[in-house]
Amino acid sequence: MKYNCRECPEAVRARCIEESLTSPSVKAMLHRAFAARTDTQQTWELLQINCLLRREEEASRAPRESLLQRRLRAATKRERAEVAASQARSTVIGAESVTEQVVPTVPPEVVPPSPAPEVSRARPEVRRALRYALTVEATDHRIALPEEGEIILGRFDPVTGIAPDIDLSFDDREAMMISRRHARISARNGRHFLEDLGSTNGTKVNGKMLRIGERVLLVSGDRIWLGNCLLTYDLIPDWISEPPAGTHPTFYFLATFTGHRFSLPAGGEVIIGRGDPTIGFVPDVDLANEGHASTVVSRRHAKITFWEGQHYLEDLGSANGTRLNGMPVRLGESIPLHPGDHIWLGGCVLAYDVEISGPR
Repeated sequence: MKYNCRECPEAVRARCIEESLTSPSVKAMLHRAFAARTDTQQTWELLQINCLLRREEEASRAPRESLLQRRLRAATKRERAEVAASQARSTVIGAESVTEQVVPTVPPEVVPPSPAPEVSRARPEVRRALRYALTVEATDHRIALPEEGEIILGRFDPVTGIAPDIDLSFDDREAMMISRRHARISARNGRHFLEDLGSTNGTKVNGKMLRIGERVLLVSGDRIWLGNCLLTYDLIPDWISEPPAGTHPTFYFLATFTGHRFSLPAGGEVIIGRGDPTIGFVPDVDLANEGHASTVVSRRHAKITFWEGQHYLEDLGSANGTRLNGMPVRLGESIPLHPGDHIWLGGCVLAYDVEISGPR
């Protein structure tokens, strides 16, 4: 069970922070975050490692399942539900002739007309055209933004285990001015709001410094400084989302902790993970050389499948889980990837993108 640390009594929360296995600077950061109400789910996860309420609850019940066991059990439950639904559909189909004898036929004029096919096709085209992204000016690192939900921008810290959805470690490698939890992007109905999370060096939009907790609506062309890292907010070009005929797209992963690139084939399957020489295992995308960020990656962490011109992401029962643009990827779920998407592998982040060669 996950607790809402923001609703926890202040005295209990303060004791949790002080008894947490973190450094004094991290404890001070946690106190400031709750005081300014800039805490997030990730803050709670860090604090709940030593949660007092959770310890009391666990003391009164049997040992918990491991994360992998829980996810496997959930996947099995979903599979059983799907089988039951399939059997129910088969029963209905078998009884169709009986149903037709009992239930009178609905007059044709009562049946509402089906929507025109062109309406359903037009909707995704509009949604793709309005997809926004942040682009790091110095490195061209593209960060596609979700239409709903939120993502945290910052840098991976192997000491505390803080791992934001978007890791800007490589982009900020020279200035080193980005905080572990620097800023938050909130998306509502396709509109994006930026908020500073109490960063050390601050966040600016078009030269104006944001106050802690202040949320601003972003508009096309906005220039955003996270410390000394400059990003621009704008639409993703159409030729990125839908490469024109005659061009040659090349897909790749960018490891945002080190800046390493991994090419992706336009076909077959690719295993992402961490190579282990003791058992002679080397995945297709080996993150063993990603420094401290590699320690959170499982040997067989995730799988990429190419099907009908699209790459799909699937978690393989990893110990620390997988997220796509801040949202968890459930075991057995296959999700399509789009340029600018970010895959969180326990904290090691890969940016999925494409380069286009040929006329545009």
